[in-house]
This record gives sequence, structure tokens and C-alpha cells, in this order.
Amino acid sequence: FVSDVYDERRYGMSLSARKALNDFTSLRFGYRLENVGIHNVDNDASQAIKDEEGDNLKSELSVGLTYDTRDSVFLTRKGERINIDTFVAGGFLGGDVQIYGASIEASKYILLPYDTILTLNAELATVQTWGSGTRVPIYDRLYLGGSNNLRGFKYRDVGPKDDNGEPIGGNNLARATIEYTFPIVEKIRGAFFYDIGKVSGGALGSDIGIGLRLDLPIGPVRIDYGIPLQADEFNDSSGKF
Repeated sequence: FVSDVYDERRYGMSLSARKALNDFTSLRFGYRLENVGIHNVDNDASQAIKDEEGDNLKSELSVGLTYDTRDSVFLTRKGERINIDTFVAGGFLGGDVQIYGASIEASKYILLPYDTILTLNAELATVQTWGSGTRVPIYDRLYLGGSNNLRGFKYRDVGPKDDNGEPIGGNNLARATIEYTFPIVEKIRGAFFYDIGKVSGGALGSDIGIGLRLDLPIGPVRIDYGIPLQADEFNDSSGKF
């Protein structure tokens, strides 16, 4: 699902620990060691993608902080959630990839009359090389598009692309979402949303859409239909579920 012109394979291990600092704040630590390979690259792929072919060992240390005052995980009516994440790979940790990165994501939930809910969400992220690192591998770059951010686009389809329209990612990312949900009947809510975002080196993308929020016995289910408003020349204007 990552690409139509190459295969990406990862294997390795990770360890993580979490420490609560108070009722709303927790600190996270993690270590990941993995081999990442780009294989089976199409003969017609661009040189930018062919240059990524091969395996690299990645050794990464991460630290994160979460502040969460939401009243519910599944149907949040009020509260905030802020995630700050940082990581460093290579150098004194070993491995073939020498990069670092940071991101912050924040959400605000506002309860309005008639049990309607306004949600504001935004994210900033960056990934860069350091020391002897010469480039950020394609699998560590930043992308937008898909059900978790810009819902009017295919997965990773917002951001820099090669001459064939294949996503190759960027080093910096900014996005924002505003969503309004309202009850229809018990356990079913409707939604209107607007998403906007940009990855450095690519065109600005935005979409509007509608959705359903279902509280089913198997758990909560979200169904969205987004329609692109702003896109690059490789995107069509048709909506996406």
C-alpha cells in the first residue's frame, strides 16, 4: 500500500516505556532497531526512486510527551490532547541512517448546544539529517493524504512527487483540520470537515467532506467522504471514501 512502483520491507524490534507524571501528563521513551529495504523497483520508476533501492539498518531513540484532558477516548466532547515527539537515529546509536526529527500535534474539543462538537486539530513535523548524514531516506520522509489527515486524497498523495507523479515525500509538514459533528440518532453522528496541509516542496492540498460516526458493538467506526479543493496536477478532483 506504500507505493505502486516499489516494495518496502521492514523487520526489527522495538522497546517502549511510559511514565505518568500526573493525572493528565505522561512521558514516553522508545528504542527501535530495524532493517528497512526498498526492493522490486519498476524499470520505469524515476531515478529518484531507483536511488533508494537497497537495505539500511536504522537504530533510533525517541522521547515523547503527552498531555490529555479529554473526557472520553471514543466520543470526546470536551478537553485537549497534545502530543510532542522527538527522535534521533544513527551516530552514537549505530546504523546506516543518521537523521533526527520532531513533531507536535494538538487537538481541542468544544461541546456546543444540542450535543454538537467542534474539533480543532493541527500538526507540525520535521525530519532532517545530522552529522555525516547526507539525505533523509524516502521511507523516513513526511507525507500527507489519506484517512488520518487529508481525507480527500489517496494515501501519501499530498506532497512532493517525481516526474511520474509518484510521492517521494518532504522534510517539513504542516496541516490543520476543523470538524463539526452532530447527533442523528442514538449511536450515530454526522460530520462536516475541512482539511488543509502542505509538505515542503509540494503543492498545498485541501478538502471538504461529510462523514458518519458509528458506535458499533465492535467499537467506534468512522466513515468519511472527502472532496479535494486544492491539489497538484497529478491529483484528480474526484472524492475519496
